[in-house]
Amino acid sequence: MYFKLLKVFFKENFSLRRLFGLDIKNNKGKAILIGVAILYGLVSIEAAFGLLFFDLGDIFNQVGLINLLLIYAFIYATFLSIMFVLFRANGYIFNYKDYEILEPLPLKTKTVVLAKTTVMLVFIYLGILVFLAPIAFSYFYHSGFNILSLLIFLLGCLTIPLIPVIIFSFISLLISRITSKFRKSNLLNIIFLFIVFIGIMYLSFSMNTVGDANPLVNQQEFMNALGKYYPPVKWFVEAVNDHNILSFVWLILSNGALFAAFTIGIQKLVVSTNQRGLTKITRKNNKKVVSKQRSIITSICVKESRRFFSTPIYALNMGLGPVLLLVLGIASLFYGDEIKSYILTFQTSGINIGYEMLILIIIGFSLTMTYTTAISLSLEGKNFWILKSLPIKPKTIMHGKMMFNVLLGLPPAIFALLLFSYSIEVNTLVIFIMLLLIITFSFAITVYGSIVNLFVPKFEYRNPAEVVKQSAGTLLGLFGSFIILILNGLIYYLVTKSMSVEIALILASIFNILLFSGLLILVNKKTESLFIKFEV
Repeated sequence: MYFKLLKVFFKENFSLRRLFGLDIKNNKGKAILIGVAILYGLVSIEAAFGLLFFDLGDIFNQVGLINLLLIYAFIYATFLSIMFVLFRANGYIFNYKDYEILEPLPLKTKTVVLAKTTVMLVFIYLGILVFLAPIAFSYFYHSGFNILSLLIFLLGCLTIPLIPVIIFSFISLLISRITSKFRKSNLLNIIFLFIVFIGIMYLSFSMNTVGDANPLVNQQEFMNALGKYYPPVKWFVEAVNDHNILSFVWLILSNGALFAAFTIGIQKLVVSTNQRGLTKITRKNNKKVVSKQRSIITSICVKESRRFFSTPIYALNMGLGPVLLLVLGIASLFYGDEIKSYILTFQTSGINIGYEMLILIIIGFSLTMTYTTAISLSLEGKNFWILKSLPIKPKTIMHGKMMFNVLLGLPPAIFALLLFSYSIEVNTLVIFIMLLLIITFSFAITVYGSIVNLFVPKFEYRNPAEVVKQSAGTLLGLFGSFIILILNGLIYYLVTKSMSVEIALILASIFNILLFSGLLILVNKKTESLFIKFEV
C-alpha cells in the first residue's frame, strides 16, 4: 500500500501538468519551449556555481585543504534542507490539505506519514542536487576520481537532510501552533520563521569568526569546530576523503535510526494536528469599514501586499531576498574588516574580485529571489475572471503587479547598497552608478517575470505552494532572472579588462534599460490578448 500511495503522491506533485500548468498533449510546442528554457536555466546555474567552486577547489587543493569542499557541500545541503523543512514540513506532514480525503480510507497512519515524508525528502534531494553537483565535480577533479569515494559521497548525501527534517519539523509545527492562537496568525508565522532563519544565519556567521586573520585558515578552524559540535560533518568528511568505514557506518546508522524513530513516533501527533486543523476559529470584528479612494496602480499594489502577507509560503519565498539584504547590510557595519580581508585573500589567490563586484553580486543575487511577477497572475486562480471583468486595462493590472515587485525588492537593495558602501568605503561616484545599475536591474527582472507569467500561467491549483514552489513560472522566473544577472556580470567582466569600472557599470545599466524597454513593449502588446485567451 505504501508504494501505491507513493505513486499517487508523486503523480500529484511531479506530473508535467502540475509543473507546466497546461495540458502537454495539446500544447506540445509550448511545453518543448518551456522545457528548453528550464534546461538552459539549469545549465547556466550549474556553470556559474561550477566555475566558482572549481576555482575555490583549486585554491584549497594548493594549500592542502581540499576536504573543505566536502564540508561546504554538507553545510549547503543542511542549510537548504532546513529552509525547505521550515517552510514546508507543516503543510506536508502535520497539516496536509488532503487529510479529509485520506483519513476515511483504510490506510494506516504510518503508511501515510512515511509516504508524505518520502515525497518531502525527494523535493529536498532535488533541491540540494543543484548545489552539490558543482561542488562534487570540483572535489573529485582536484582530489582525483575514486569510485568508492563517489559511492560513499552519494550515500552520505542521502543522510544529510534527515536530522534537519527531524529537528525543524518540530520547530515548524511549534511556530504554527503558537501563531494559530492569534488573529494575525499568517503574519506572525512569517515573522517567526524569518526570526529562526536569521538566527541560524547569525549563529553560523558568528561561529565562522574564530579570530584568525587568514580566511582560509579561519574556515578550517570553523569546520573543525562544527565537526566537534555536530559529529555527522566529521563522519561525512572522514568517510569520503579518508575512506573511514567506521565513520561511514556511524553516519548511516545514526541518521537512519533517528529518522526511523521520528517517522514512528510522530504518527499520533500527525493525526491530532491534522484533526485540529479542521477546526475553524471565527472571531467577531467590530472594526468599522472605511472607504478609501486610491489610484488604480496603488490599489493593485495594496491588493498584492495583502495576498503576500496572508500567504506564508508566498511571503517566505519571495521575501527571503529583501530580508537577506536587510540582514547582510546591517551585518556589514560590524564585519566590514572581515569582508575586506576575504576580498584581499581572493585577490592574492588570483581571483579578481573587487569591492564593487562583491556588493553587486550579493544585491543582484538577492533581487533575483524576488520574482512575484512570475507567479502573481497565477495566484489569482479561479478568481482570475474577476480581473478580466474589471473596467481596467489588462496592461494596467500588469503594471500594478510589476510595481509591487519593485517596491518589495528595490528599497532593501538600496538600503543594503548604502550600508555596504559605507562599511567597505566605496567611492561616492561609484555608489551613484551602482545605484543606477541596481534600479535598472530590478525593473528588468520585474518585467521579465511578467512575460513569464503571461506565457505560462497556472490558474488550476489546490494549494498556493503548487504555484510558488512547483510551477513553470517559478522555475523560469528564478532561472531567467539569474541569467540576466549573469549577463550583467559578463558585461562588467569584459568591459573592465580595457575600461574603468564606472564605464562597465554604465554599460550594464544601459543593457538593463534596453531589455526593460523591449520587454515592456511586449507586455503591453500581449497582455490583452493573453487575458482573453486563457479561460479559467
